[in-house]
Amino acid sequence: MAEQGGSRDFLADYFARIGYEGSAEPTLANIAAVHAHHTRTIPFENLGPATGKPVDIAPEAIRDGLVARRRGGYCFQHAGLISRALADMGVPGVENHLGRVYWGRPPGSGAPARTHLATVFDHDGQRYLVDGGFGGFNPSGLLPLDLAPAEAVRTTPLGTFRVVDVAAAGLPAQDTVNIDLMVQAQMDGVWANLYGVDLRPNAPMDLTVSNWYVSTSRTAPFTTSLMFSILAETQRITLANLSLAVRTYAADGSSTVEKRTLAGAAELRDASRELFRIEDTTVDWDAAYAVGASAERAAAAQR
Repeated sequence: MAEQGGSRDFLADYFARIGYEGSAEPTLANIAAVHAHHTRTIPFENLGPATGKPVDIAPEAIRDGLVARRRGGYCFQHAGLISRALADMGVPGVENHLGRVYWGRPPGSGAPARTHLATVFDHDGQRYLVDGGFGGFNPSGLLPLDLAPAEAVRTTPLGTFRVVDVAAAGLPAQDTVNIDLMVQAQMDGVWANLYGVDLRPNAPMDLTVSNWYVSTSRTAPFTTSLMFSILAETQRITLANLSLAVRTYAADGSSTVEKRTLAGAAELRDASRELFRIEDTTVDWDAAYAVGASAERAAAAQR
């Protein structure tokens, strides 16, 4: 009985955090609504790793950070939170799976590390992928698996996506070791690879090691730059170091973008609170701004 009460308390707190007032019945419509509320309320952000604080992905640490302290997080935290919520709603077949990120990576570069985590679930005999932590181009809907490419396409107000068998990704075999599915987005009429999903079961230590690398390694971008993103009904709002971008989508799928550069720690703090909904008062905004400024200088030196 105590475990069931804890489950109810978690769901109530999570639903309050994301502003979801609907039913917890595990219908596809309710799952989609929970996902939409999640991605419009809890931002993708890497303030912890960027300021030298390794990420704890224990369930209660994720709940404390993303729910109680109203922070955001990256994929390991988002997937941990969403999968827990779906399981507590009674959604069957909820699993988290590691993946490799291919967005912006040229073919023939080899297999990148498994640094992404996304969630898969079952509904009426159909498997779906749901993601809250991919960052700036996070898929903005539930994506069905195991369908032919033409049938897998899902068009949303924030872009068009699909999940296909990895063979349809157009990458050499050495790039896709142990990858089963590819998540793609349509960009300028062309399907771009976002990330591949490894459907093999994960041992808890697999996630621990991948998360440790992502949140502590100086070769991983999360420790040397700032990356924020959040969705709105018709907008994708992103921060890349000190460059803030608000991309607004029209009904026909076209979009326009407004950009500005943040000039100091106070502007970073204000944008984080007003746009990305980061309300944690313990954040050291001077340290965070210094990381973004250093990354901007390094990028300028390479140009």
